[in-house]
Amino acid sequence: MSRIRIILLTLIVLFGMAGNSLLARAALGGHLIGPLPFTAIRLASGAAILIVLMMVTKSRPRLHHLLMPMMLFVYALAFAYGYEQLGAATGTLFLFFAIQATMLAWEIRGGYRLSKLQWIGSGITLVGLWVLVGGITHLPKLLGIGLMIGAGVAWAGYSILGKNSMDDLATTTANFVYSGLAAIILLVIYTAIESWHHEVIHISLAGIYYSMLVGAITSALVYVLWYILMKELRGVTSAVIQMLVPVIVVISAAPLLGEQITTRLILAAATMLAGILLVTISKTNVTK
Repeated sequence: MSRIRIILLTLIVLFGMAGNSLLARAALGGHLIGPLPFTAIRLASGAAILIVLMMVTKSRPRLHHLLMPMMLFVYALAFAYGYEQLGAATGTLFLFFAIQATMLAWEIRGGYRLSKLQWIGSGITLVGLWVLVGGITHLPKLLGIGLMIGAGVAWAGYSILGKNSMDDLATTTANFVYSGLAAIILLVIYTAIESWHHEVIHISLAGIYYSMLVGAITSALVYVLWYILMKELRGVTSAVIQMLVPVIVVISAAPLLGEQITTRLILAAATMLAGILLVTISKTNVTK
């Protein structure tokens, strides 16, 4: 793949992932829908659009690894519950920090050695996170932070497991079908329990719309492109380049969601971006 195509694909994926965070926060933070129905509709919508693409290409879903739909399910569920509590900018920074840390740890485990610049860049990224954490002192947010970190670890595992898949569309379709079924079953059980206690699950037409948009466009289609992109990038680069997503979200959260963008948040995003640049421009070192 040419460099121009890689750059264009990278931009599409990054803005798609940023759209995930912004749309999810708009739906969940605006109390348009609950986290569980959001997750179920998101995964089911993703499965539906991918099945249509499978029919067009006359191919079949193919499960690459049993853990992949499990990882996708855990990521999506923790992601939704996390965004119910955290703002888009803050939640995204924690989410993608966890992704970066997990993927870097996996690459090092596989024999990858960080260069001095990459160690420095990774350290600078951590400093950026520390700057952000310094502004979070309210105990209720700790649960949201933990959920976002868990979602990040699950997404990193999902990415790592699918990097060597032979058919990205078939693999992603299978993952969405199985994880979507799991989410729907969980939603049905939860709805039955709530009905027994005479409670009604909160859901609105706008919430359904947001969930479907996130599932079909910024999740399913973008994730297929993500697997294609990962095959063109070094493991460390694919891990760190995702840290551009929080920067996009920080810039977009104020005008689109009306979130307050503080000086601390801007400094954290800028510091993380500097760390990303150092890691991505460094040379690769692999031990045999």
